[in-house]
Amino acid sequence: MSAKLTIVFFILICFEIGVLLVILPWVPSPSWNENYLLVLAADKVHWPWLAIAMKSGYVRGAVTGLGLLNILL
Repeated sequence: MSAKLTIVFFILICFEIGVLLVILPWVPSPSWNENYLLVLAADKVHWPWLAIAMKSGYVRGAVTGLGLLNILL
């Protein structure tokens, strides 16, 4: 019984992660372009192009695609 519940919870968590990856890049309120932690990380490792690349629509689409793939799997 415990193993079955573990599998069910694992499936639910994977599904939730997929849904979040599909929705979060396109939600306007916590803007994808104003990610303080991303800018901080890019400054720490001296990669300013990382913050610029993450603001691209192509990266948003790739993240959404990963979310859809996660849901399908």
